[in-house]
Amino acid sequence: MKAFLAALVMLAATGFAADANPGVPKNNGPKVELKAAAAQPRQLEDTTEVAIERDYSVAWKALATALGENRADALDAGFVGVARNKFGKAVDDQNKAGLRRRYTDRGHKLEAVFYSPEGSAMQLRDVAQLDVEVLDGNTVIHREQIVQPYLVVMTVAEGSWKVRVLEELPK
Repeated sequence: MKAFLAALVMLAATGFAADANPGVPKNNGPKVELKAAAAQPRQLEDTTEVAIERDYSVAWKALATALGENRADALDAGFVGVARNKFGKAVDDQNKAGLRRRYTDRGHKLEAVFYSPEGSAMQLRDVAQLDVEVLDGNTVIHREQIVQPYLVVMTVAEGSWKVRVLEELPK
């Protein structure tokens, strides 16, 4: 029995145990609320809804870390493909300029638009509320609060949902 409890504690510590509080993102990421009722051509399963909220939060936390610390490798936690390349280049560009960006993420309102028949890809719309600061060293040279809509494509990769496309839409 002690071995079972120790294994359960180990799984919980690594994030593989069942999520006791599915509405709370792991890793202290931003709050993500998903509305999935309009998804086509199929409905999302409850476990997929929880996974999308969690993994999208992880992706935004990874983006904030990458841009705040000029570490493109941090993107690997939540991004693949086009989005990974795009934000990797943004990290390189700002690093070369001696700048970095700090995000205070106020949350995301996601709406599922398309959920592929085989369950491996999803298109979503996001409205993100962000405070963005551009820093030169430790000096803030620009600050703004934004409400930004995004087009998002997430796919299953490496055992979780990852952001493949993240494009700003007109406000």
